[in-house]
Amino acid sequence: MLDAKTAFFMWSAQALTLSLLLFVVWLHDRSQRHYLLFCIGFALNSLGGISFNLRGYAGDILTIYFSNCLVLLSLCLWANGLRLFEGRKWVSWPAIPAALWLVANLFPPIYSSFANRLIVYALGSALGYAFLASTLVSSRLSKPRYRHMLAGLWLVQSGMALSFALYGILGHPENFAGIPFLGGMILLFIACMLSTFVLLSKIIMDRNEARLKLLSVTDPLTGALNRRGLIEAAHTLKHNTTKDRLLALLVFDLDHFKTINDTHGHQVGDAVLSSFAEMASSVVANAGTHPKGLFGRSGGEEFCTLIPVENLRQAAGLAEQIRTMVANTPIVIHAHTVRLTVSIGISSINAAQFDFDTLMSQADHGLYKAKADGRNRTAIARGESVYCIGPGLEPGSPAAIDQDADLQVAALRRLTQRQLHSDT
Repeated sequence: MLDAKTAFFMWSAQALTLSLLLFVVWLHDRSQRHYLLFCIGFALNSLGGISFNLRGYAGDILTIYFSNCLVLLSLCLWANGLRLFEGRKWVSWPAIPAALWLVANLFPPIYSSFANRLIVYALGSALGYAFLASTLVSSRLSKPRYRHMLAGLWLVQSGMALSFALYGILGHPENFAGIPFLGGMILLFIACMLSTFVLLSKIIMDRNEARLKLLSVTDPLTGALNRRGLIEAAHTLKHNTTKDRLLALLVFDLDHFKTINDTHGHQVGDAVLSSFAEMASSVVANAGTHPKGLFGRSGGEEFCTLIPVENLRQAAGLAEQIRTMVANTPIVIHAHTVRLTVSIGISSINAAQFDFDTLMSQADHGLYKAKADGRNRTAIARGESVYCIGPGLEPGSPAAIDQDADLQVAALRRLTQRQLHSDT
């Protein structure tokens, strides 16, 4: 039967190899801190096994207290590695098992008795694996079946640890030789750990694949969808929108953006793009439509939104909310204050007849009109007609606000009347 020292040596060698591989992966992309935590966790686990094998050759502090503490700390690092992998914050409660081991061994009845040390360590180990399972089940990493399989393996290991604690209470063994089922448990432990590594590798691969897919459809500067992402998501939005509703496309072009770049530099220009994307996307996200609208950067200083609406008036209201917010919100970047305005073109089509290129062409027609009429306004393209909404005075001034409101009401009334006329 496999003895404890041979088993721990086998696992220590495997864990150290995994630690080195994860360290190389982390060096390739140091922003992925979860790889570093996994790496350190496997390294501590390996060192714990190596320290265990030094029993009889080194003192108890190294081979008992230090080695078991390292193994329990590795469980803490793995749990927090999983949290960081998903973007959650580091927490301290997975360190409870290691703290329990250290505090318990301050008392002579614990550290002087093999059975009592076994009970404390086994309970700490059971708690650590239960924490790992809980962390994974509460996450959204990979597919549910992989999460549940891995969590199940950790619960099995937690149950194994509890069986050791129970035998310590009932059997009072004086050493490992006094545990009759030790060999079988060690084999099961090694099988669980190897299976854990296979499943964890699968989860990491799935997560990285999803991350690469996300990077391929998003703009790296603003985090908005890029043109490819918009087109892909637009087809899903079309199928999720009822056929009696409209899909409205709002095309945004930042006014005089080249002047901003030339005056303040490209770093400020990039910050302006990001600020606009944050403002506009927040309005789209809170528009309350179902399904939710899409927001993306179609190129340069041009952005667009595709959103389901009841009518063009609703789309125009959303555009004006964004336009007035941008015009009345100075963007402060370091020592620079930038006042920004945006011109908007709108087009719409019945969801059943949706075609992205056609809709974009018509919205661009409206955008050109908004630019030609003085910028900082919304132009609604409907067939061959274009209706403009927007101020002709200094943005944010009382006169501009009053005129803006009057123009919006008048234009929207004309638009509604034209819709009613065409419907009849």
